[in-house]
Amino acid sequence: MLLALAPLVFLLLAPPARRDPPIKIKLSDDVYIRGQRARVKVKTTDNGYLLVLRADAQGRIRVLFPPEPGGDAAIRGGREVEIRGRGNREAFTVDDADGSGKILAAVSSQPFRADSFARAGHWDYRALAGDDSAADPEATLLAVVDQMAAGHFDYDVVTYTVTAHPPLRRSPWGPGWGWGWWGGWGWGYPGFGCPRCRGWW
Repeated sequence: MLLALAPLVFLLLAPPARRDPPIKIKLSDDVYIRGQRARVKVKTTDNGYLLVLRADAQGRIRVLFPPEPGGDAAIRGGREVEIRGRGNREAFTVDDADGSGKILAAVSSQPFRADSFARAGHWDYRALAGDDSAADPEATLLAVVDQMAAGHFDYDVVTYTVTAHPPLRRSPWGPGWGWGWWGGWGWGYPGFGCPRCRGWW
């Protein structure tokens, strides 16, 4: 009898399984030098429709996905999707001045309505511009998504930093600052470095 009850007791005492968030967005890095190209990946737990917006350090709003207002924005749940820019390039080129920008990805079970932000088949960036986008970019991005959403949506947001100088990175090779083999400074012996000390997905 006790042996029969053991699995039930284990289930009751075991911590609940962690569930993936409805949507998760990641960047190829969190610090960029002006002129670099940034890669963006998004993963959702369920099928839906995707919208990805960017607010740069000056508060300018850009749509990363879909590339055009009438584009196919359907996404399959459980799969990583890389956002591609025009010409099948990386999602965007970092053209911000020094500061920080934000990327917001939203998913909904209903298609987003882009009519108010489209003109002649393209995104109307004058309509996307918010008065306080530089002061509170996340709130501005959320306000845009809210206007496009036909119902409930889930979202995730990440922040990136723009600098004029290569970022210093910590390397597992040893102590001391050194010039990395990938062309940047690293925390290690000269000639060694850490090209990616944080994971890319």
